[in-house]
Amino acid sequence: MEKINILSHYKKLWFFTFNRLKDNNYQLMREYFAEVLIEELEEFISLENKKILDVGGARGEFCKIIFDKSKSDITNLDPYPGDVIWEKTVVGFADKIPFPDNEFDLIISRGVLEHIVHEKQQESLNEMYRVTKQNGICYIMIPPWYSPNGGHALKPFHVFPFKIAKALREFFFRNKIDAKSYSDIPLYPVSFSKMLKMIKASGFKILATRDTHFKLHFVTKIPGLREVAVLAAVFILQKK
Repeated sequence: MEKINILSHYKKLWFFTFNRLKDNNYQLMREYFAEVLIEELEEFISLENKKILDVGGARGEFCKIIFDKSKSDITNLDPYPGDVIWEKTVVGFADKIPFPDNEFDLIISRGVLEHIVHEKQQESLNEMYRVTKQNGICYIMIPPWYSPNGGHALKPFHVFPFKIAKALREFFFRNKIDAKSYSDIPLYPVSFSKMLKMIKASGFKILATRDTHFKLHFVTKIPGLREVAVLAAVFILQKK
């Protein structure tokens, strides 16, 4: 795959930030971030002829894009997939993945762990480890909780208690938040440091960390700063 140009990448980030809900831009944004994902993965694993599981892949959009580019055997797993566009979709939860041990060459989980209740986050990561083959790769992306991007619908006020965050978001952005707590969204904070602890407990080895938005990968190595400056943190893991 052709390497993504950094200036072009920044232009697209800027465009999608302000225009993703117009016309067909949301789909175009998903397709672009799938390309970013593939580029990041191909540094560590070829996708050709690999067995892949997308954990929390919603309708299966990323599965379709990845298949079109690699012809891999890819399965979408989601508890509530909705109107699926990828035929090979299985209904299931991350903490109880319905596949045998050592089944997949690659596990993908993008923006999923922060929507899983705290007591099941570690279980979910452990399950990803279980179904990954020996020497297989696991790609996990989270928006660190203390970054401006960590609060999804309540960003950038999510670090405040819920009632304050909701009031500020509704006042400044003029959009109604139909929820009474973070769990209604649902949103369960995952910081960069918490992610590192869960990875260690799971048994995975960290091959690399990435700043998938700004491409300032060195920031992911700086404690404290990485908690607030990395909007989308990627952890590329291997099962040894």
